[in-house]
Amino acid sequence: MGYLCQQIRGDAIITNMFSKHIFDTDDMDIIEKQMKKSPRQGIKAALKLLMGSGGVNAFNAFIDCLNKSGFAHVAEKLQLDRKEKTETMNVEARLPDPESAPL
Repeated sequence: MGYLCQQIRGDAIITNMFSKHIFDTDDMDIIEKQMKKSPRQGIKAALKLLMGSGGVNAFNAFIDCLNKSGFAHVAEKLQLDRKEKTETMNVEARLPDPESAPL
């Protein structure tokens, strides 16, 4: 979250997410209220909403919005991080359960 708050600037990403129906008008009200405090607070609120209620396609839509809003470097990092975590989870899933291993 810290990385994203540092890297993402401006309203373009939030507007793109609203146009893709990731955020509804209630979400936008919350985000705009936080944006008045500071742009970073607005981005943080948007990210929390995205993680909490963005829906099953929210990640891919968010990546698309990042690319379209000039944050391709952020999109690349997120996709790489997600790929690494998925690979790690897949490896861990194939490991035998230490509780059931014979002694």
